Amino acid sequence: MIQKGIRSAKGMAVFMLLVSGILPAACATGIDARPDLHAALDRYRYEFVKVHPGEVLPASDPDYVLFAEAMRLVLGAYVNPTAPHLLVDRALEGMWARKESEPEASRHALTEGAIDGMLAGLDPYSGFLDAEHVHNLREQMHGEYAGFGMDVAMDDRTGFLRVVSSDKNSPAARAGVRSGDLIVTINGQQVRGLTLNDVAARIRGPAGRAVDIQVLRSDSSSPVRISMIRTVFKVRPLLYRLEGNVAYISIAYFNEQTAQSLTEAIDAMRVQAGGRLAGAVLDLRNNPGGLLEQGIKVAGRFLGGAEIVSTRGRAATTQHYRSGDSADVLRGAPLVVLINGFSSSSSEIVAGALQDYRRALLLGTRSYGKGTVQTVFWLPTGEGIRLTTAHYFRPSGASVECFGISPNVEIMPSPHQKGPVNPAPAVTALPDHAACDQTTAPPPPRKWLMAELCPDIARVASGAMPGMVLDVPLECALATIRTGRMKTVAQP
Repeated sequence: MIQKGIRSAKGMAVFMLLVSGILPAACATGIDARPDLHAALDRYRYEFVKVHPGEVLPASDPDYVLFAEAMRLVLGAYVNPTAPHLLVDRALEGMWARKESEPEASRHALTEGAIDGMLAGLDPYSGFLDAEHVHNLREQMHGEYAGFGMDVAMDDRTGFLRVVSSDKNSPAARAGVRSGDLIVTINGQQVRGLTLNDVAARIRGPAGRAVDIQVLRSDSSSPVRISMIRTVFKVRPLLYRLEGNVAYISIAYFNEQTAQSLTEAIDAMRVQAGGRLAGAVLDLRNNPGGLLEQGIKVAGRFLGGAEIVSTRGRAATTQHYRSGDSADVLRGAPLVVLINGFSSSSSEIVAGALQDYRRALLLGTRSYGKGTVQTVFWLPTGEGIRLTTAHYFRPSGASVECFGISPNVEIMPSPHQKGPVNPAPAVTALPDHAACDQTTAPPPPRKWLMAELCPDIARVASGAMPGMVLDVPLECALATIRTGRMKTVAQP
């Protein structure tokens, strides 16, 4: 998720990622006074020459300054305290890995490898962003970029690259890439052992060029070969259509246009329905998140000026985020939200807030469970680092990390539909897991059965009645609104 548009005292743009942010690297008061920092940085300078023979790096060397700035940021802003000597250990591992993969790597490339190694050892979401990656990230947030239109993350269990989601009209989706695919090779090179930035460097490039990948998937016994063509395309944040007198909105991603596009979509469908919308279905399935600011605005479209989310970083203070909206864009009409195992980040903020305030009924399966905030710090060189800086919490005070968002009505997807029921980390971090903070466990949501809300759909889905339902959660949501059962049976 990304929070954008905030400014620091020196006027540098700050984002929160769930993307990203900026703070001046030396802004953390007291960091430079730490003797263990200076000892660790001196060790880094002397160890660097073992990888790139030459003189010991002077304190004024631009690459050394870049590394030192990144390290100060980690020490000052990372969500958990960490020791400088451990950061240098990881940095040296990253540097040697870059040297092994690129024997003729320049000093700057080795520095990038050191920073990437240092950050990759923190958590799966922190990492180094080279100048091209920063450019691509900004383009994506604006809604137009060259690429394949898929969100990926390193899979800790296998070491491969997991496709979290692919935009429905993207080059990746058209080529046959599915959510949940594990990418094992890129242009013939093994993915295992590479960092996320190494992978990104092999995928990125000019529009019109092909990239060949091999993927593993559950319904195939051997790797599937796929060729994708990079395309410059506009990311449409949402799709919408009128289903009878029920508005259907599917949000693919939270970029800068999402909240405004939502308002325009509902207004357009209200006109189509002659001013008589019976309700709306908000589809957040396979939505990987995006801008935090937009997640807050989307939730606010239905909740008015309520608190949507709060964050807590290294400091004990909690920052609260409220919507600036004054009214419900649906004017109180029933709202159903669809979620699944790939609903993550900003989409979980929206779903969690709507459930906590009992404004919507949630249908589907438990969400992904990503409850951390990443901030992107732009460095003076035009590069950046993405750093986990806080945890976020629902209006109820409950954490999304470990627990995810549980639906009010659990509905398994149709057999042909894509996406897992419970991917990691939620499936491996159930509420009784030792890593979960039980004091932030969400209150159990009110539960109903499909048979109570959409009995005909339930009978068809179970095989008790002839017929076929292509999208069981959606059809149940539509039936629940049309029959008025949200008012008579399942008031959120």
